[in-house]
Amino acid sequence: MHTGATRRNRGIPAALAVGGLAVALSVTACGSSSSNSEPAGLATGAAQSINNAQYSAADAQAKTRLDPAPGSFLLGKTTVTTLASTTPANGDVNPYAIWPVSADMGSLHSGDVLVDNFNNKSNNQGTGTTIVDVHPDKSVTVFASLPANLPGCTGGVGLTTAMVVLKDGWVIVGSLPSTDGKIDTSAPGCLIELTPTGQVAGTLTGDYLNGPWDAAVDDQGDTATLFVTNTLNGVKAANGAQVNKGDVVRLSLHQTPTTAPTVTAHTVVADSLPEREDASAFVKGPTGLALDPSGKLYIGDNLGNRVATVDNALTRTDSAGAGTTLSSGGQLANPLGIALAPNGDLLVANATNGKIVEVTPAGKQVGEYFANEDVAQDPPGNGDLFDLVVNQTKDGILFVNDDTNTLSLLH
Repeated sequence: MHTGATRRNRGIPAALAVGGLAVALSVTACGSSSSNSEPAGLATGAAQSINNAQYSAADAQAKTRLDPAPGSFLLGKTTVTTLASTTPANGDVNPYAIWPVSADMGSLHSGDVLVDNFNNKSNNQGTGTTIVDVHPDKSVTVFASLPANLPGCTGGVGLTTAMVVLKDGWVIVGSLPSTDGKIDTSAPGCLIELTPTGQVAGTLTGDYLNGPWDAAVDDQGDTATLFVTNTLNGVKAANGAQVNKGDVVRLSLHQTPTTAPTVTAHTVVADSLPEREDASAFVKGPTGLALDPSGKLYIGDNLGNRVATVDNALTRTDSAGAGTTLSSGGQLANPLGIALAPNGDLLVANATNGKIVEVTPAGKQVGEYFANEDVAQDPPGNGDLFDLVVNQTKDGILFVNDDTNTLSLLH
């Protein structure tokens, strides 16, 4: 990954080991091209030389490119700046959730960015206990350092992508814990409530939470509606097989600036979503959530390789099942994080390659950018992206790199 605010040369290193041999490659910057030209991030010669080694047959979309269309949010964004390391002094790694802070509250200040970690220093999944605060000057402090075992949180602490900051200052973050990084020792976890200074204020638990994985919120101040994906339903009993039991639950919250959130109601708004354990990713299932102003909820259906929608998510009294498919296949490669862009489009982080894909509310894919081109993975960037958000100034995309444990900005 490049560091510094430099123009991104979306190419491959000039020398690459392929099949044990050092191969010299000529690299050129990509220019405008049609949909059947060389893949974003690879010059034509490089793609021909290492295509078989770098790309799996199952991820053919990584070999194509889709130039950002006029009016798309991705259009003109060609620079990736590494902002900071997300690894604190205790060695936690594998950054997941991102939250851009937009108001001063406690130890949080407008312009800060919170990032949590899913793994401990031994790289065991489901054991990360820290949230770091990346400041506008790129310095980093620890916002919260939690105990590995927390009363009220079944199984302990392993911080997930389910993190939001409420207007009253409360931070809510999901935990899907394990003791050794394996699904066999995982537990339902909880939602952990933190004060604006990073102190534990309580936990939210119930039979409606089982492996809280990602979240989106509609915040009205003293009340809020929190949507959470659950990815552990039936997974352990399936012994590696896929089960269609992932769901999204809507939690109605009440809080004040001095009283931590409580759940006043809960409703499952989507279910029957595919999920399964995964040796490299711990668990795969419904992940990214985004809520638009009309109350439509967007879901990143990782194993279904699609973005699904749930209408009337704020008010419906029943489940929409697996939702309605908005977009599938194409440039999507097992979507994870989802964010709403200022133009109303969706920004989707791929799990199987390092691309960010833009999708309109009508379901049309209108652009992609190869944000993480780590050629040590097959395909490049495989497993490196997770969460992404639009930054506070609404002109860039913040994303985490799990390969380098960093927070970056595409602008």
